[in-house]
Amino acid sequence: MKLKNKIFAAALLSAISAGGLTACSSAPKPEETTSVETVSDTEATSGSELTKSIPTGNSVSDNDYILNPFDMGVAAKAASELNTGNKQYLSGEADMDVSASLRDQLTNGQKPHTVVITCSDSRVPPELIFNADLGELFTIRTAGNVVGDYEVGSVEYAVDHLGSQLVLVMGHSSCGAVGAAVEGHASGNVASIVDEIVPSVKEAEKTESSKESIAEKAEDLNVENTLTKLRESAVIRELENSGKIKLVGAKYDIETGKVKYFTDNGNN
Repeated sequence: MKLKNKIFAAALLSAISAGGLTACSSAPKPEETTSVETVSDTEATSGSELTKSIPTGNSVSDNDYILNPFDMGVAAKAASELNTGNKQYLSGEADMDVSASLRDQLTNGQKPHTVVITCSDSRVPPELIFNADLGELFTIRTAGNVVGDYEVGSVEYAVDHLGSQLVLVMGHSSCGAVGAAVEGHASGNVASIVDEIVPSVKEAEKTESSKESIAEKAEDLNVENTLTKLRESAVIRELENSGKIKLVGAKYDIETGKVKYFTDNGNN
């Protein structure tokens, strides 16, 4: 596993697992390095990450680029892993474990903490973006991060049989599939992908005028559409409603390398 601070804070852990901590005023200040042990095992969560919060509204701040473990419930550890991994990726400190010893361990089974549904675009590799070790991410990639029966079934398998606790739908900037939907042309089987994205484009056209702004808005709406489709699954919906998994939407910036999380992930 990646090297992290392992300072134990039992009182804060208890508050998180019990859901009784309603404010971050008692948490460590951002400059401190105190960490929190999670409910599921002894992996620690950075205190500086725990004290940040995801703002509401449309404004963009540094807080948009982390998942707040306080809001993630059972997926707090997974959220912390993603936060830490993307930070290491951005700083050039990636140290993912792809060793022979880990491969040997994983022959006994897998327990990925996060399902990542994202685009097949070669510029959007989740394992690199999140500096993930072998066995940490259950990755599903399709052009335009659209989902059908096979993809939804794969998510069901991960959350119901492998124990994944976080489902992340991650779009990205300059998405070619969304661009094709905006332009309104596609041939062959690509047309079926574009058809899935067209409703998001039409919705974006209600508020945006230029092709660039329509595409940017449609990329976000397309993520929300995928989240909606996932929630049509009785298996996924039941696990989310019971608090056993969390579904989150996000967008990766191919220029900056940052992952921006949506403040409203479509769960109304």
